[in-house]
Amino acid sequence: MKTEVRFFSALVSLIIMFGCIDMGSEPKEVPPDGSSVFADDIQPIFDISCALSGCHVSSALRPPDLRDGQSYLEIVDVESSGFAPLKLVKPTKPEESVIYLKILGDQSTGSRMPPGGTLSDASILAIRTWIEAGAKNN
Repeated sequence: MKTEVRFFSALVSLIIMFGCIDMGSEPKEVPPDGSSVFADDIQPIFDISCALSGCHVSSALRPPDLRDGQSYLEIVDVESSGFAPLKLVKPTKPEESVIYLKILGDQSTGSRMPPGGTLSDASILAIRTWIEAGAKNN
């Protein structure tokens, strides 16, 4: 019985550890005009690196919920519970947005996200560009 419990615990730990790793998603190149579209450029990054990887799939388990259809309302102009008065995403201000600071690995916001691997430069640029452009739900 103890062997089964240990095996199950180890298996769950491995699933959690490897489930939250960036799977190499690359967004399209940021358009020359510097715009990023939430549905086309940002949500796919969240899907692959944050939500579908098993980490941010519920506000109750590990807020914010970054699944498609939930993420925008959970992050834009929403105060961070751990880093108040900062917002998770403050439109036009990536340097004041907890999500952007966390993907950069800024020490003031705790550990870098996603755990186990960093987002690509293209993904980070897409998120920064989207925030700078006003973090629109487009």
